[in-house]
Amino acid sequence: MLAGGADGFVRRYDLRTRSEKAPAAFPETDDLPPDLRDHPGARVFAACRACHALGAGEGPRAGPSLHGVFGRRIATAPDYAYSDALKRLDIVWTSETVSRLFEVGPSIMTPGTKMPEQRILDPADRAALVGFLEKATR
Repeated sequence: MLAGGADGFVRRYDLRTRSEKAPAAFPETDDLPPDLRDHPGARVFAACRACHALGAGEGPRAGPSLHGVFGRRIATAPDYAYSDALKRLDIVWTSETVSRLFEVGPSIMTPGTKMPEQRILDPADRAALVGFLEKATR
């Protein structure tokens, strides 16, 4: 299992032994769209990159691709096995709902999610992430 946290590190865990394994390979900054590499939200997105791809045609990783996420109903990205709990939720991803997800945490806003608990406490960091995602996922 991979876990990315607000500290910017991506960790690998062996679920059988519940122990941390060697650090996960981390995608390079040059995997980001060139015009967004210096965007303030790119730094915040660093913890998300192990699980989520941004581009069209990039298959799901541990989480679904975020391409086209804004305006999309939750649990409808192609080629990803969502939990039944998420499929029952009535959420459309907007700048407000994405910001709220990271304000309160996935376990509160999207109960039944496979997403590890990720909260971004700083409103400026949440706004930077949302701004970055709005541009990077078009």
